[in-house]
Amino acid sequence: MKKILKSLAFVAAAVLTVSACSEEKTDEVNNFRIHRGTNVSHWLSQSEERGEVRRQHIQEDDFARLDSLGFDFVRLPIDEVQFWDEKGNKLPEAWELMTNAINWAEKHHLRTIVDLHIIRSHYFNAVNEGNDDANTLFTSEKAQQDLINMWYQQGRL
Repeated sequence: MKKILKSLAFVAAAVLTVSACSEEKTDEVNNFRIHRGTNVSHWLSQSEERGEVRRQHIQEDDFARLDSLGFDFVRLPIDEVQFWDEKGNKLPEAWELMTNAINWAEKHHLRTIVDLHIIRSHYFNAVNEGNDDANTLFTSEKAQQDLINMWYQQGRL
């Protein structure tokens, strides 16, 4: 009888633990609701702008305007070449601009989706441009490890 009670207690504790964990994860997912958003493009992705021109391209008042228009999220595409040099070193200006954008979005009640849009080892237009050699991500272990290392390096995103 003691074995049965211990077993039932164990099962009950396991069910409650799983239930609590599931509820917590569901709440996390449900807290990131998005309905109406826009893309903040050609700024930290697919752009040659740098320095003051890039700094002025997107400002806090742009996020305030999006909030006032009823948007609840922004998609922020970023390109590897704007954030890391070819040796994998961070390029501070782009990181500062992205951090500002995320902070401005939060201040103006907007969720942010950061999209690592173009990476050196895979470019979605390379095949169309006849440069299939540019897409090594799925064929080169080094390219795969380089991508993983970029994200480990940043870890805070």
